[in-house]
Amino acid sequence: MTTDDLAVMPSSRSIAGPLAVAGSAMLLLVGAALAAQTSPAALVACGAALVLLAAIAAVRWPRTAVVMVALSPIVDRYIVADLLPDDIAAASHFLSEALLLTVAMILAVRAWSDGRLVAVFHHPVIVALIAFTAIAAISAVLNGVPAHVALFGVVFTIDAAALFFLPLLVGFSLRQALVALGVIGGIVVAAAVLAIGQALLMPRLFGMVPVRGRFGEELRLASIFGDPNVLGAFLIFAIPFALIAAARLPDRRLRWLAGGIGFVLLLALWLSFSRGSWIALVLGVGVMLAVVDRRALVLGTLAAVLSFGTAVYMPRNLMVPDRPRPNIVDSTIDRVGAIGIGGDLRTLFVLNAIPIVRDHPLIGVGPGRYGGAVASNFGTPVYTEYDTEPLFWRPTQRTVDNFWLHLLVETGILGVAAFLAAAFIPGIRILRGAQRAIGWRRVALGGIAAATAGLAVSSGTTMLLEANSIGFAFWLLLGLGALVVAAGPVADDREAERGASPAS
Repeated sequence: MTTDDLAVMPSSRSIAGPLAVAGSAMLLLVGAALAAQTSPAALVACGAALVLLAAIAAVRWPRTAVVMVALSPIVDRYIVADLLPDDIAAASHFLSEALLLTVAMILAVRAWSDGRLVAVFHHPVIVALIAFTAIAAISAVLNGVPAHVALFGVVFTIDAAALFFLPLLVGFSLRQALVALGVIGGIVVAAAVLAIGQALLMPRLFGMVPVRGRFGEELRLASIFGDPNVLGAFLIFAIPFALIAAARLPDRRLRWLAGGIGFVLLLALWLSFSRGSWIALVLGVGVMLAVVDRRALVLGTLAAVLSFGTAVYMPRNLMVPDRPRPNIVDSTIDRVGAIGIGGDLRTLFVLNAIPIVRDHPLIGVGPGRYGGAVASNFGTPVYTEYDTEPLFWRPTQRTVDNFWLHLLVETGILGVAAFLAAAFIPGIRILRGAQRAIGWRRVALGGIAAATAGLAVSSGTTMLLEANSIGFAFWLLLGLGALVVAAGPVADDREAERGASPAS
């Protein structure tokens, strides 16, 4: 057994506290969903109790609190909200913001009392984020954007970046980072299994609601998330870790287990019909694996082919045999054809944005003025000037479904450059560290490099990096990776000798 193996073995310290926090949080969430059917006040009370629980966790088990915050958008946007009455469902979206604010303040106070706060915020990522904010502010002033619209536009774009700094405030070793990633990955694997169950047995299994496709898919499966693109994004989060583990772990049984998990995740990805995530698998995850670990790329290619064949030929709808069987190949050809003839809505949004970018190339039209939730909620004269409004003809279509297009139009080339710098500063170091790493360290760093690249590509067909959706997970990955790289393998060896607690 190697030192790298010891670094990720569970220690003898008790993890009863973090488990109690997780169990209490689940009970509060279930209670909120049930009580809110009859009493909005009960929802508020359960939400307040959950924030209080997060505050206690931040004091006693800060790393557990960080993971809790990272998972909160999954719960408040895609699980609890679907169980609530329509008139109060939107209120649940503020839960993750409240948790983030509470935990961040407590962790900042802890870091300040330990004399570490200033060092954390000396990180060059903060410089890039300040530059982005300054560019957005200048754009808002020059374009006459109302102050409240500009404020919400900036906050919705970069608030998730706080998740980069939360790990830095408390510190994560390699083993602790792997535990955190494993918790999130475990939820994604469970969601993938449920999606496969939807395909195999019935689309509305356990009350989950599929999405009807428009290109012959019949139904697009979304598991617990209610949105196949969100499911696809979280699958992209988890897939590279499984593939690199299948290629590099020293224990053969663990390699086979990781390979099986990778197959399950890929099968669920095909069943989601999330083409943006399929593109991200190739251009994001695939390209990074080619740089970091070609053995993982070969195994991933084999698993992708086998899982695609399984998705095409596996039994479907065994509990509802009269339901039509979707055709993955034909529906995808139909979608490509729609893009080719200019009938794809995302393509139309790009074409609509070209003259806007031409007129406002450097700093854009101002934060909150195009493409995102802020422009939808507050209105914008840009849509009238450039005839954008007719493209929002679908009642459920509120954004341009392209985070990078939204960012480019609102903050221009300079804003996009500053935002990318904030991600690339830690990202490049993580990539370089992954190329030199072995064992579990390569799984962590290589998985982070490939997952963040995949999520960035996937955001070209979604708005998931806006506000508190997949953006929390994206920035958490970068924060954890920055810590693992900075610590170095020598620190991992020392931690293995100490047997530090993985959960606190």
